[in-house]
Amino acid sequence: MSPEALNQSPFFAPFADATRSRLAAGSEERAHAAGETILARDRTTEHFLFLLEGRWTMRRFVRGVAEPMVWRDDAPGAWVSGVAALEMIAPTDVFADRPSRVLVAPRELVHELLAEDPAFAARILRDIHRWTERLEVHAALMRAKGP
Repeated sequence: MSPEALNQSPFFAPFADATRSRLAAGSEERAHAAGETILARDRTTEHFLFLLEGRWTMRRFVRGVAEPMVWRDDAPGAWVSGVAALEMIAPTDVFADRPSRVLVAPRELVHELLAEDPAFAARILRDIHRWTERLEVHAALMRAKGP
């Protein structure tokens, strides 16, 4: 993965050049075939997984809620995992819906970049907030639905 390739992504482009360079150098790009499991909730990871290309389906299993929340995403930069508290509350299965490329970034690297790049930190925090809202709404709807 090159920093130039990350420049083309609407998710990564606003971040500092150094952020893109370090992500490109310190991460691994993985290709997944349609139908392939990208992440299973029983296999935790210390990494952030950023969707570069393709589409994935996430099933988040909110503790205490019978049905998982299903979320499909094809937005470049969509990410999953890496936030231990979120994964403890709502473990996730992720499947490639079509051929997909994923950037696998070590948690330590992402944490360093969060401390160095305010734009990157703001985006990750915004996404955590969105996930919190989605999970709260899902749990409320499932409770209202009843058994």
